[in-house]
Amino acid sequence: MLIIHQFFWAHYKAKIYTELQKVVNQNPNDELLVLQTALNEYTRAKIGSIDYSIHQYNVKVLFEDFYENTTIWQRVKKSIYWVNKFKPDVINLPGYYEPAMNIVLFYCRFKGIKVIISSDSTESDNPNVGWREAMKSFIVTKAQGFFCYGTKSADYICKLGMNPEHILVANNSVDNERVERVFNEALLEKEASKKAYKLKKYNFIYVGRLIEIKNLDNLLAAYKSLANDDWGLIILGDGSEENKLKQYVSDNNLEGVCFIEGQPWYEVPKILALADVFILPSYSEPWGLVVNEAMAAGLPIIVSNKCGSAFDLVLENENGYTFNPSNITELTKVLNKFIDNPDIIRPFGQKSKEIIKRFSPEQVAKEMYAGFKKVVYDNQ
Repeated sequence: MLIIHQFFWAHYKAKIYTELQKVVNQNPNDELLVLQTALNEYTRAKIGSIDYSIHQYNVKVLFEDFYENTTIWQRVKKSIYWVNKFKPDVINLPGYYEPAMNIVLFYCRFKGIKVIISSDSTESDNPNVGWREAMKSFIVTKAQGFFCYGTKSADYICKLGMNPEHILVANNSVDNERVERVFNEALLEKEASKKAYKLKKYNFIYVGRLIEIKNLDNLLAAYKSLANDDWGLIILGDGSEENKLKQYVSDNNLEGVCFIEGQPWYEVPKILALADVFILPSYSEPWGLVVNEAMAAGLPIIVSNKCGSAFDLVLENENGYTFNPSNITELTKVLNKFIDNPDIIRPFGQKSKEIIKRFSPEQVAKEMYAGFKKVVYDNQ
């Protein structure tokens, strides 16, 4: 079994691959190799230093550099080198959008190696242009299976021409236990930390890049319309929209908005511990793993209905709410549900923790292994 993981050291995959390695180790005839294309990509340079201790699986790094500094043919050449050296029965490729990986796909099919594609895309991610959809269909139908990031991703793959029986995984996870542990440790210092950041009694929180597609303009506009001195808004992250957003806050004299610079991934639960309700307002989001993290920390969630995770992780009026990201009035109403009744924060958060248990790295790893075996032995 060979997995090529694209772009960068993905901490959120580390636990899944570690659990997958444990399953593989229990089967003496199986072997796992994960190829990491590059150390990082420019837009995620602040994600933090590499913690090699959490990557407890057989891994090779193809380029110790930023992904953008590698060429298509360099990635193809090194990937195929390891395909020939490792001689896998089945390979897992990262998506169908990257030319280098598509070349590797067709090479593997030529060599008789079965292919599973990981896909996080949903139908609403981007405008669906006819010729592009036809190209996607041509590529995805060359694979024997799919690891999808949730129900909406699986639905889209089927719409592109695959049978539902080829959907091997429709799940996505983070290291729930680690997030919860760090979060709980930070809770011990919550009040002191809130004073240091000059936070309100209650706080909404956004975590992610400060870029246009994340829809922070509308989030701030909705927050502006709230008339409550007890509630603040934490915005954690960096990005091209940062100065514009801060200028909006200044121009409108918005009290209670606290900008915190981007943190290494392992520090994020500490900031989540300062908040009471998590918000992801994106115009488009294939999944949104930070929703998993917020739920593992026991926070209620407000998630745009354009985020893939909304369909699987939000139970309306039980652990949170969804909304149309283009509708500021609708978002304001959802925010006010917590402002008007803060007593729901705790039971909603407990429901989040209950739901996210089903989205664990251990479960995803088991499903992946079963998927690998199914593809290897089907049609033999």
